[in-house]
Amino acid sequence: MRRSIAGGKRRRGPLLRGIVFDFDLTLVDSAGGICANLNALAAEKKLRRLQLAEVRRTIGWALADAMRSFWGDGPIEEEWLPRYRSFFEERNYAGVVPFPETVPALEKLRSRGALLGIATNRLTPLGIVRAAGLDTLCPIIVGIEGFSPKPDPAIVLEALWRMGLKAAEGVYVGDTDIDMKTAVNAGVTSVGVTTGNHGASALKESGASHVIEDLSELPELWEEIR
Repeated sequence: MRRSIAGGKRRRGPLLRGIVFDFDLTLVDSAGGICANLNALAAEKKLRRLQLAEVRRTIGWALADAMRSFWGDGPIEEEWLPRYRSFFEERNYAGVVPFPETVPALEKLRSRGALLGIATNRLTPLGIVRAAGLDTLCPIIVGIEGFSPKPDPAIVLEALWRMGLKAAEGVYVGDTDIDMKTAVNAGVTSVGVTTGNHGASALKESGASHVIEDLSELPELWEEIR
């Protein structure tokens, strides 16, 4: 896929030094695992069973909002969220697999001097990132515990702060309109990737400066824009 670069011009400004990634459907295909664990919760709580397609459409939302869209109001914070997370932990985060391009791309970026991290709407993402084998490649990992969820920019800015970087030195890579709006709100360079629910046009309309088909294109783009 040809990259879409806003204005077709090389970026001007401080040297880019760090890349922060969304997690689900950006670095990993997690749709199957999320759906399986939501349906385990549904079976236990006698809620409606979900289809993979409807679950996939909500990936990237705050999980409480996704549950509310599926099942309406209920004891979400008190019961559903903790039980869902315990299902994932009990199953060692099965069904969450890096895309084939993920590890090679991250290794190339690190070899070219990029600092790498993850900022996700998951509450406490370290366990699932570690289970996916990405914690050493992306050692800065920030979830929404203590922060507002995206599109609030706090978690992206926190990840960059832990890298010792300012917003102007950072890139945020994600697969949803929420991710692109987050990048705009944070004042960082935005890169959309079409491995999730949004195509190139939707990502650009939401603020993406650059769009790639998958992460295999990111190392070359990094060299062009930094």
